Amino acid sequence: MSDGLELLRRAREVGLRIEPRPGGRLTVRGPKRAEPVALMLLAHKPAVIAALAADWRTRHREALAYWGALRPAPEAARLAWGEMQNRWHRLHGSRVPQWQCAGCGEPISGLPALNLADGNRAHLDQAHGLDCLLSFGERWRREATDGLRTLGLDPPPSFEVL
Repeated sequence: MSDGLELLRRAREVGLRIEPRPGGRLTVRGPKRAEPVALMLLAHKPAVIAALAADWRTRHREALAYWGALRPAPEAARLAWGEMQNRWHRLHGSRVPQWQCAGCGEPISGLPALNLADGNRAHLDQAHGLDCLLSFGERWRREATDGLRTLGLDPPPSFEVL
């Protein structure tokens, strides 16, 4: 069972989350009962990383085709890239405890906060304004771009990495 796609299918069946990291590393998270499958993934790491990269490249081509049918090419490329960033963040983005601001890292305490769609929270009071929300947005987009680059995907030329 050294086929990367088959290993990924099996990993998803047992509840594992797989994330490629820079330098050819692989992070595998999931339930303890799935440890034998996780060890198999790590034993066949090059095939697994190649299968993950192929999956993400295919999804990117699909997003480009979809947006390209609706928008001019440069705008379609930016929209497709944003879609990929959102997908990466949804699957692999960092989550902070509910008591902590995702933007500045300080405790939220009793201050007004914005509950974000990904489960994180950010200060939303006079002292912080929108700074925490903007800081968190820049950070997760940068992390997503780095993760996508690890898979061999690059942002469009007109895309500005924050």
